[in-house]
Amino acid sequence: MRPWRFVVLWIALFSVALSTGVELLSYLSYLVLFVAAAMWILSKMTLEGLSVKRAIGQTYAHLGDTIELTYELTNSHRFAKMWLEVFERSNWPEPLPGRVLSIGGKKTRKWKVLAKALRRGRFHLGPIVLRSGDPFGLYATRAEVPAEALLLVYPRVVALPYWTLPGSFLEGNVLTGQRSLQSTSMVMGIREYQPGDAMNRIHWPSSVRHRRLHVKEFELDKTADLWLYLDLDERWHSGEGEDSSEERCVTVAASVVAKALREHRNVGLITTGNRADVLHPDRGNKQYGKLMQYLADIHAGGTLSLAETLVETLPRLRRGASCLLITPSLDRAWVRPASTLRETSIATQAVVVSPPVDIDERDRARRHAILGELAVAGIPVAHLATGAPIEELFHQSGSAVA
Repeated sequence: MRPWRFVVLWIALFSVALSTGVELLSYLSYLVLFVAAAMWILSKMTLEGLSVKRAIGQTYAHLGDTIELTYELTNSHRFAKMWLEVFERSNWPEPLPGRVLSIGGKKTRKWKVLAKALRRGRFHLGPIVLRSGDPFGLYATRAEVPAEALLLVYPRVVALPYWTLPGSFLEGNVLTGQRSLQSTSMVMGIREYQPGDAMNRIHWPSSVRHRRLHVKEFELDKTADLWLYLDLDERWHSGEGEDSSEERCVTVAASVVAKALREHRNVGLITTGNRADVLHPDRGNKQYGKLMQYLADIHAGGTLSLAETLVETLPRLRRGASCLLITPSLDRAWVRPASTLRETSIATQAVVVSPPVDIDERDRARRHAILGELAVAGIPVAHLATGAPIEELFHQSGSAVA
């Protein structure tokens, strides 16, 4: 019952008792007033001595994974709590399930919640809300426990057994003059040891000579660079959910990143759409996390075309690098810049992603024209048809897969 309704009921009861002079009604009105005061005091005590904590099994997951959340509710008060509702506010795709429970004095209760990652992105958890009240439901009490946490949902990563890393047109190693966080075949210099440096990088002759530990620094190998072009021009994307062209393009990019980094290649990423974002090539777990965090947040938008981005970023790609173009675009304008990449000794591949719905004959003819022009230019291309599994990309070897 809402408090104002209780007040109206008590006033009516008290008025009747005064007008009729019936003692029983007078006693009843005083009893009701006493119960209301007692319940108000009790409601203020229901959340005293309570604390709640939440532990997250992992701070990131891939699309489709399940994240485990563990909650621990502690009652440090000597009196039991008859009923409590515990739930969490968040921007998770689905509301996180709460729990209604009771807890004894000086007791602790734990439970687990399994949350499936249904959408990639950056999600904020917290605060945790405790809600209770008196046994009659006259008064409600509520408290928010600050327990902020960040969950990252990366794109889905699938195996690409038929895709092979593009080779280099150059023989031998070509150096960039840039230091690398990872070991390469070329040593750039020696510096003093710093906490966190790997022991296998220690240069013992220099360490003995200087009587201090020194480690080797490596130079980035340009022939190992793999650039991914991810087309996010919103004019060519359609659909929703995992079947959308946007999600399938991002999944292809994430899968290529995972496979290339496992094979110790330097991977960089360039996106179109709102602007040409450039993430420079590197390798290792740090680069994997950096690229996956970026891919978790991006969405199709803007009208910066793939052709414009290729022309703008072409000077960043050096001879001996490789690149993979991932696009749903049916604009033939990007084929010529892609051919230019190959002409400048950059191994180039392409993935053309179809929309989730059938296209008309005109669009189908435009797609076949693009695939044909890429074949003539000698650029290996895979067509990811509607509903086709991403794992089958480049299953049919050749210049073009229609």
